[in-house]
Amino acid sequence: DRHRVGCRRRHGERVQLVALDMDGTVLLDDHLTVTPAVRRSIEQALAKGVTVVPATGRVAAMLPKVFYELDGIRYVINSNGASVWDRVENRVIYSNPIPAETVRQILQILEPYGLLTQIYCGGNIYAEKRSLARVVDLPFAVEFIENIRKTQIELDSFQTLLEEHPEGVEKLNLAHVESGLREKLWKQFEAMPGVTVVSSAGSNIELNRDGASKGDALHHLCQRLQIPPENVMAVGDSGNDVEMLRYAGCSVAMENGTPEAKAAAKYRTASNEQDGVARAIEQFVL
Repeated sequence: DRHRVGCRRRHGERVQLVALDMDGTVLLDDHLTVTPAVRRSIEQALAKGVTVVPATGRVAAMLPKVFYELDGIRYVINSNGASVWDRVENRVIYSNPIPAETVRQILQILEPYGLLTQIYCGGNIYAEKRSLARVVDLPFAVEFIENIRKTQIELDSFQTLLEEHPEGVEKLNLAHVESGLREKLWKQFEAMPGVTVVSSAGSNIELNRDGASKGDALHHLCQRLQIPPENVMAVGDSGNDVEMLRYAGCSVAMENGTPEAKAAAKYRTASNEQDGVARAIEQFVL
């Protein structure tokens, strides 16, 4: 198998760590579940001694249930790389937050639009009551919308949260922004100093501190674990996976991935609905 040989030559003896994006990669289109083949392949990789790391735009509180059921998942890259959570020690071992003052500037820009704005901080998601009513407008399955409702912490105002966290927050998520406004805001935030703009879905906008990415978090985690990048495999499908794909010695994009994700990866696998992650793990790890 040409692809298998090529990947194995680049990372030496074996893949020691697998970083997996969640939505559009590991998870099915319901954003909640995985196929039996994907679960089995992750279990087999863990049994082989491979470190498997969920790498998600989500916060720890929204990690899919299946990952709490898997023995051996210790580290989680959250909020597009703004934090790395150690589940065993129950603490954040790396963080790269947006300063509170920058967050205030972002919120001032968003004020006229009434968007569903979510702030990710300390492993939780916060939303203002006035905008949380918009969750029903999101183009997601009813079960996923209900999961969003259950995991949000409602606030009267974000100002209290920012006063309690002067060090800053992990991420701002603007959920389901209409295309014309999305383009306008994207350009505005791209020009803003100290901010990185990415997306994990076609209609959202995700704001992190400049330099924060899944690739940056993966780099710090691998340094901690003394695993070189050539012994890392990363699998992803979206713009927020690009830096992670570029970092890993063995990088795999989903068939359903965006053009930028595919361009950043060395290899391609099947879609999330067709056991793409299972195929990649079986080929390059097992």
